[in-house]
Amino acid sequence: LIILDIFAGRAKTAEGKIQVELAQLRYRSTRLIGMRNLSRQGGGIGTRGPGEKKLETDRRLIHQRIGQLKKELEDVKRHREVTRQQRGKDHALTAAIVGYTNAGKSTLLNRLTGAGILAEDKLFATLDPTTRSFTLGDGQQILLTDTVGFINKLPHHLVEAFKSTLEEARYSDIVLHVVDCSNPQMDMHMHVVKETLRELGITDKTIVTVFNKTDRLEESGLPIPRDFSADYQVRISAKNGDGLKELEEILGNIIRSRRVYLEKTYSYSQAGKLQTIRKYGQLLSEEYTEEGIKVTAYVPAELFAGLYGDGSEEKE
Repeated sequence: LIILDIFAGRAKTAEGKIQVELAQLRYRSTRLIGMRNLSRQGGGIGTRGPGEKKLETDRRLIHQRIGQLKKELEDVKRHREVTRQQRGKDHALTAAIVGYTNAGKSTLLNRLTGAGILAEDKLFATLDPTTRSFTLGDGQQILLTDTVGFINKLPHHLVEAFKSTLEEARYSDIVLHVVDCSNPQMDMHMHVVKETLRELGITDKTIVTVFNKTDRLEESGLPIPRDFSADYQVRISAKNGDGLKELEEILGNIIRSRRVYLEKTYSYSQAGKLQTIRKYGQLLSEEYTEEGIKVTAYVPAELFAGLYGDGSEEKE
């Protein structure tokens, strides 16, 4: 119940408020079932308890409201799906920032993208997912999405209510698992996050474990953290910027691993293809010669055939 009160105070967007109300109503519904059983006590066989009629009315109203909120969340989900489809057309890789509550996810997103979202030293400061584009030093782009913080033994009705938000991790290409490495309970927090991801069916993503708050590590006296189950790991301080260059290099390597190397000379009549490369890929070099424009680049695999062939310009 305390967690729900905290959630209610943090929700800012329409979706966040819907999710919180849905979780609160589900909690109240389970409480009413218990109260109904108590109300039967003291009555004879086949009789109603003194408060049962009102409880049944309350329960019916709650279930009606839950049904209405579910429909509203479905509308939100459809909108998210349209947004994801658009991202797919833009061939943009996405990374979901996940982690135990108060690990520094929002601070990291703000530091990388200047998102300007709430980043406070408190539980569940972020309930609503925020997506921002991050341009790496070499010109490659990736979409970063902040998500709600996880907690130990997250109640089932909360997992259900926030599933649409957590689905951002399911549909992402990369999961950035942010860990507060200065917290003595770090191992437990990491376990909770991994278990929650597993329960949500998020098991086939490239995982980058980001050990945050290294500026506090010396004070804590804890050993240097490691995560051998991750595909990549890096130690940073989102607060002062330490290690962010290494994180950027890791993201760049992952993006390049998902793309195909292209080396080709285009005729000047095909110069428009360079615009497509700049928009969706990474242009490494271009040289203007008598034969045409000599290009080396990394491009999305699905665009390689159209860019390498000599046919007409592909439709974007």
